[in-house]
Amino acid sequence: MLDVKGLTVTSGRKTYLKDVSFTADSGRLTGVVGLRGSGKTELVRAIMGLIDADEGTIELAGTELGYGDRQNFGYLPSERGGYPRMKVLEQIVYLARLHGMTLGAAEKNAVTLLARLDLSDRAYAQLSHLSGSEVARVDIAAVLAADPDVVILDEPFDGLDAESAEIVFGLLRDHADSGVPVLFTTDKWRMAQEHADDLIVLAHGRIIGEGTFDELQGDERLFVARFATSEDAEAAAARLTEAGAESVDVEDSSISFTAADEATAADQVRGLASLRSFGPRTRDLADLFRESV
Repeated sequence: MLDVKGLTVTSGRKTYLKDVSFTADSGRLTGVVGLRGSGKTELVRAIMGLIDADEGTIELAGTELGYGDRQNFGYLPSERGGYPRMKVLEQIVYLARLHGMTLGAAEKNAVTLLARLDLSDRAYAQLSHLSGSEVARVDIAAVLAADPDVVILDEPFDGLDAESAEIVFGLLRDHADSGVPVLFTTDKWRMAQEHADDLIVLAHGRIIGEGTFDELQGDERLFVARFATSEDAEAAAARLTEAGAESVDVEDSSISFTAADEATAADQVRGLASLRSFGPRTRDLADLFRESV
């Protein structure tokens, strides 16, 4: 497992991270999600030892990482590079060999990854001849080709279409299942919600939410009741508030509110005039973020 403990990163008067602590468990996908400028890139750079932290430590399997201890980390930075005139297969093999792989192992992994990423027919094309989505998939292949012990990806889904993103998540899941921690950052809330095992929500350099999506939902659930008219909804909202419903919000002819469970919510709406429908609504990750800031 990868442990981030008390990480604080500043530059001049700017604080990028403040006392950030979490664990990225082996065998799981950990998604760090937040708006642009929330500190995601500074977090992965600090984990990779590319910037110095003012405070805190990074540990792998209980041992603090020092200089040279990240040789077999797979890292995808937010700034993409690559060698435009190098052939795709050659590039992946070359980068894998920089991690110490033999030529045979690197070639075998590269061929397998290109097949998984639907890029076999592009293996001998120059990188500069590929589309943006194809280049983004090559970047993922280059990260995974050396069978890294830890995978750190900064905004890996930029440039990927929806179908390619699903393929990439399948690869990342397989790599996590081999027993390594896989951590990625993203500002794509729905994607993180659907695919990450564990979520870290960052805002202004601080963790404001942490856990599985179900854990972030909390004990209370959101419910929606729809009425015949907006006037009926306004009247019903007043009655719901009097009855003890929380977070009551009216939008046109609908009311949303929270309750501990569906039975309690049903009791609160029972008997309200002009009620047309009632049921639970799952808040997505973006909703939970808005409620937290």
